[in-house]
Amino acid sequence: MKRKPVEHKPSWLRVFAPPGNLAKLDPCVCEGCGRWVLVQQLGVWDVYDAGVVSGDDLTVAIILGRRLSRIKWNSTYRQPTLIDVCGSIGVRPDGQYLAEHVCGSGRISDKPFTPSKREQQPGKPFPITMSKKEGEEFARLWRMPLAELRKRKTPTDGSAGVVGQQQLF
Repeated sequence: MKRKPVEHKPSWLRVFAPPGNLAKLDPCVCEGCGRWVLVQQLGVWDVYDAGVVSGDDLTVAIILGRRLSRIKWNSTYRQPTLIDVCGSIGVRPDGQYLAEHVCGSGRISDKPFTPSKREQQPGKPFPITMSKKEGEEFARLWRMPLAELRKRKTPTDGSAGVVGQQQLF
C-alpha cells in the first residue's frame, strides 16, 4: 500500500524531473516519512530530499554529514545532470546541490530549483594572429618527435623557436 503524502508535491519537480528525463530522476513519496523525494535510478538507487541546497545551507549539510550531488543544468535538453561530490571536497559555494534523504530527519532546505532564464551564449572563436612563417614553424615542431624536441635547446635558423612573444624553451 502506497503511503499518502504529508505535503503537496512541489511544482518545481515537474520541471526538474519530467517523465523520461536523462538523469533517471523520479519524484515520489518516501514510504517511511511521507515526504516528497527524488529517486535517481542509475545503478545503486539514490534518494534525495526535494529541496535545493545552496549558500549557508551547504555548511549545515557538510556538518550533518549528508551526501551531496551537484546540479548541473543542461540548457539544451532542459534537464539536470547530477554530479556526486565527496564530503566537502568538490563543493563550490556558488553551486546548487541535492542532499541525501534521511528518513525521519528534517530537510536541510526547501528552496525550489529555478533554471536559468537565458540560454548560454556560444563562446567566441579564439582570434588567430599568426604569420604564415610562424604557422609553418608550429606545424614543423608539432610533427617533430618528442625525443628530438627535448634534445633541441636553441632554434636552428635564429628566428624559429619563438612563436608570438614566448620562447619555446
